[in-house]
Amino acid sequence: MYPGNKRKKLWREEKERLLKMTLEERRKEYLGDYVALKTIPTWMEDLKSKSESDGENAKEDLQGKKSLSEKVSLYRGDITLLEVDAIVNAGRWLNTLCSYVLKILYSSMVQV
Repeated sequence: MYPGNKRKKLWREEKERLLKMTLEERRKEYLGDYVALKTIPTWMEDLKSKSESDGENAKEDLQGKKSLSEKVSLYRGDITLLEVDAIVNAGRWLNTLCSYVLKILYSSMVQV
């Protein structure tokens, strides 16, 4: 058996083992602290708490942003502590795209 195949087999076995576990069982295997997603307020909840402290001014903002604001949460802190399955670095793709666009713009300006 090739080493790559052995790693794939081990990865699949580990994946199956983790999928069979309950949330409490998985949490016992964590090495340190974690932040559950349920503890992070949605944008709507955050706006509501601010509107209570600001008064009537923020209520108009809540009406137009309802659908998106009930789905999005903003988290400030160490993202490696979040209780999620994966963390994806979208910034790297964006940087690549931006640098590509800048190269095109620069080359078109140099040719003029």
